[in-house]
Amino acid sequence: MKKIVLGMTFLLFISQSKAQNLGFQLEGQLKGMESSTWLLNKNISDKGAEQDYAPGWGTTFGLGINGYFKSVGLGVEFLGGTHKGAYKGSVGAIDYTSVVQLKQFQIPILLKLRSENGGYFEIGPQFNMISSARYTYDEIVNSTSDVKSNYQSYTSVVMGFGANMQLLKSIPLGLLIGMRLNYGFKDAKGVDAFGNSLSNSIFYPTYEKTMAVSAGLQIGFSYKFN
Repeated sequence: MKKIVLGMTFLLFISQSKAQNLGFQLEGQLKGMESSTWLLNKNISDKGAEQDYAPGWGTTFGLGINGYFKSVGLGVEFLGGTHKGAYKGSVGAIDYTSVVQLKQFQIPILLKLRSENGGYFEIGPQFNMISSARYTYDEIVNSTSDVKSNYQSYTSVVMGFGANMQLLKSIPLGLLIGMRLNYGFKDAKGVDAFGNSLSNSIFYPTYEKTMAVSAGLQIGFSYKFN
């Protein structure tokens, strides 16, 4: 993975110096994103009111570099942030909430399409490496535990769209505003709303995959190198 990313970045820089006559342009980006995040698992969904989903929120930030041949480009980003799976439910007369917070390092590799007026569309795979996972149960007193061993890094598909608007004519600096959707098509594993492993065959005789899903607003700045 590291060799692929480094190789792509190296080729982008080489192409910048050799392909000016072909309409090649290199673009750097600084961005952040606030997203609605979910960890979806059929075994949790089947529990009904005992284990139900609640809205989770995650923040992502980082850097990106894109290489364009006119309107078509390829980009790679290096992002860090959080992805939360939130739950609520009731056991007898007792209501509870719980949350799993994943800290992740993300590398999306994206096909980029842009228009003359600044609109863009992007799609491609994203590699999500989990550095930590904390489970918190809140009934009367908060209870927190480390559940990283129950999770695994996973791959997702990313799709985004928006606008990259130039701020000043004299400076190739742009304002980036868009939406990005992320759907994990590889199993992230994990725990249920009570912190029990979803791989535990006693609680869940039929294993089901966990899909990490998010949708968020992306804001940032871009700089086009001539």
